[in-house]
Amino acid sequence: MIFLFPWFFLLSFFIAAVILFYFFRKHYDERKISSNLLWEQVLNEWQASPWLKKLQQNLLFWLQILALLLLMFALVRPFWMQNVLKGEHLIFIIDPSASMSAECEDSTRFTQAKEELLGLAGKLNGQEVTLIKAGVKPEILLSKETDERKIKKSINGLELSYDHEEMEKSVNLAVSLSTGKDTSIHIFSDSVNKKVLSGVEQYIEVHNIGEETTNVSLLSFGVAPVGNQISGVAVLENQSQKKIELTFQIHSEKELLFEQQVTVNAGEQLVQQIPALPEKPYYEASINAEDGYEVDNRLTSIFTEANPTIYTIGDVNPFAVKGFQTLGVEVVQTDAKNIDPSMNGIFITEAGSLKELPEQPLILFHSSKDKIKLNEPVTAKNDSLLQYVDYEKIYIGSAFKALDGDWETVLKSGQLPLIQKGKQNGQPMIVVNFDLTDSDWPLQPGFPIFLYNSYQWLSQQTDFLGYFGPGEEKSLNVSEGASLWAIYDGEDENLYTLDLQKESFKAPYLPGTYQAVANDKITYFSVLIDEREKHPTVEPSFKMNELKIQENGETKSRNDQLWFWLALIALVFIIIEWEVYRRGFRG
Repeated sequence: MIFLFPWFFLLSFFIAAVILFYFFRKHYDERKISSNLLWEQVLNEWQASPWLKKLQQNLLFWLQILALLLLMFALVRPFWMQNVLKGEHLIFIIDPSASMSAECEDSTRFTQAKEELLGLAGKLNGQEVTLIKAGVKPEILLSKETDERKIKKSINGLELSYDHEEMEKSVNLAVSLSTGKDTSIHIFSDSVNKKVLSGVEQYIEVHNIGEETTNVSLLSFGVAPVGNQISGVAVLENQSQKKIELTFQIHSEKELLFEQQVTVNAGEQLVQQIPALPEKPYYEASINAEDGYEVDNRLTSIFTEANPTIYTIGDVNPFAVKGFQTLGVEVVQTDAKNIDPSMNGIFITEAGSLKELPEQPLILFHSSKDKIKLNEPVTAKNDSLLQYVDYEKIYIGSAFKALDGDWETVLKSGQLPLIQKGKQNGQPMIVVNFDLTDSDWPLQPGFPIFLYNSYQWLSQQTDFLGYFGPGEEKSLNVSEGASLWAIYDGEDENLYTLDLQKESFKAPYLPGTYQAVANDKITYFSVLIDEREKHPTVEPSFKMNELKIQENGETKSRNDQLWFWLALIALVFIIIEWEVYRRGFRG
């Protein structure tokens, strides 16, 4: 123990003075004697006593001495050094990804991470705290907060988001938030390595939480029509060091369609064939085993018709019709008045607006009177619609102004979109914003390839909203009457309702198969974890740039809180001494 103001020990003079006062304090005892002779004898005996016995042993004396001692020690401020968190500004980054849901002791990695975070929060000594939740879009939950209660409340409120952590983005954000003060970054994850943190100069402490766990992962699953039957295939991987026996099942809307006992050897992959399945809107494969990581045990596959019919509405460019016919697709000419909602297929039309279009998968060849001459080269996005298409050789003389809507641009000239895709009225749509007669593309081999890619993409999207990442937000074009969407899980429990006229579509966080219900129409969609989250690996914890933080700041802190309690106890003794004196008590 060390003293902050040791010169206050000079006040011990007052304690010595009190003791001396008690030495020389006259103390008389009342005694009844028959003569002065006996009184003189008693007086002589008292004067012959040792000095220590002359000390008045009473309660007032000890209370006063203790009160003075405590006050003196409170003034000298005793303290001791204790380990504290390094840095004046602490940035906590927590990983809420799917792999953090893996078992760890009696809980999960994420729960253990929160407990360690709370432990660090309890060691704060007035430092500023910034809390970042890692993810595809890192989220700042606290910024330079010093209130310990608010910090602990935010930590307790953390929940898993199941998306990939994208730790590089979170670390870059933390570095940008570093101030001129000494900053230290604490990362709570399970598999962060030094490669991710290369180039960072701040002190970093990585708390990798977890242990190797038994895991069987369902890597992939799909179904397709084979002849007159629907067959499926799944790939399972045993990531543990022992052979595992499990049950492989396929459900659709709580109905068990297929079940088989499977044995997967340690560290091996197994291809599971499903010979025949009844036709259902979707299929959900699952594995049941002694597994320490269950979030990668389910996958969904949506059944779509292999070769849907092409319906052309009105006059459509013959190059497009001939292109689909060369692919072996059935093309049927129809009229807008004859369209029946029960007609399942892909529609093609030419129009200048989005009004009065069928609520079906659609390829729209935009047509308008106002054309814009193109002067800039054509550029493309890496997209499935242009796979194996040599777009650099395409000549397009002019194009139309893009239609309003939330579209994804696939091909463009400068800032003018030429080919876009998205959803309209909840159905997939491809928009071509130029006249085929103003281009040489129909004469090139890349045009039928584009038609084939478009046909495949629209076929896969039929009656299926799509695959989403956990919590992913996406804008969907819907008609006004179908803007209210109720989201249900696999247990038919209503999770929430969205008004897509006012807000974006947001998928649930937990992976699985869900239903979006609008105007009694059910559309299925699936939430999948990132492929990188199917391997819940664990890396050792480590520290970086530790020497720099030690040079710039202390690694220990002075704890001098004892003075308050000493002063408080002294005050209690003074109150007791006053009460004893008031009652006239003498020891």
